Amino acid sequence: MTREERELLETTARSLLKLQQDFADRINGMEIVLEELARGRDLVLPRLRMKADLLRMKGTASAYLDAFVRNLKADS
Repeated sequence: MTREERELLETTARSLLKLQQDFADRINGMEIVLEELARGRDLVLPRLRMKADLLRMKGTASAYLDAFVRNLKADS
């Protein structure tokens, strides 16, 4: 295997890992949103805000969940 082929494989692997992490973040955020929607719409926004804050405090913030909460706030 040539140096260029090895570099291409490493770059591809890094790109795939980043995509996998982004995908996992979206799935995690979607699961949280769906759980809260299933409980009822009355307190969805406050609960989602709290869960987003908790994830952020744990160091595992969800970009998807943060964006979803921002959009819900803008719509209300």
